[in-house]
Amino acid sequence: MDRGYIQKSHIRAVALLSVLLFLASIYFYNVDNLPVYRALRGVICFSFLFVLLFYKRNAVNWIVGAFLVLFGSSSIAGIWYETSVPANVSLILNLSAFMVLIGALSPKVSFKKLNIYFAVFCILLVLLNAYLLYNFVEMIRDFALGELHYFLVMIGSMCLVITGFLSLLYNHKFSSKVSLIFTLFIFVIIFAEVFRAIAYYNFAYENFSAYMSRALLLLGCSLLVHYELTEKKPAEVLGKTVDN
Repeated sequence: MDRGYIQKSHIRAVALLSVLLFLASIYFYNVDNLPVYRALRGVICFSFLFVLLFYKRNAVNWIVGAFLVLFGSSSIAGIWYETSVPANVSLILNLSAFMVLIGALSPKVSFKKLNIYFAVFCILLVLLNAYLLYNFVEMIRDFALGELHYFLVMIGSMCLVITGFLSLLYNHKFSSKVSLIFTLFIFVIIFAEVFRAIAYYNFAYENFSAYMSRALLLLGCSLLVHYELTEKKPAEVLGKTVDN
């Protein structure tokens, strides 16, 4: 399939899919059909994976595919989030999705040529994010469904911080359109997760937080599809080892 055609048509397909799934999500949220609303989060991940399979057939990067499958599966398990076992399974799958990204990003980053100012900026940003997430997780402690549930929430939050940090290093190393798209995807997904927690625990602006969480999820998945369908240098490809 011609790359120029793919670039134009996938943007239209992703935009249309995003609008339809966002409207469906808002509808089921407003009629208080939370099981379907939560299930749609998984449908979103699998729908965008289908888009990738349509355009790339069996050439989809396994890192991208694994993330979408695990992230989507965690959403399906999250339908029964008020019950301990499904909630823990959902968190484990969610954690596994980000561990896949961490494992893929780690070999791609290097501290050797890191500018001192950028290094300080990254460290301060990580510390700030870690502090904010720690305080946020502490707010959730009283809502935890047991020690294991709270532990998984804590570990998951740490993974969000690490993934964000590694994506900044990844973008700094390659400084390309592709690396910027992927970094934006990471931070959009992180904010989607934060807004999802705010909406679920009704800390503030419940409806707005739910809408933002779903909109950011759709934007993040769109960026991931765009990243996967954009031409890359061999060294930029996640999950692929390239000899220097």
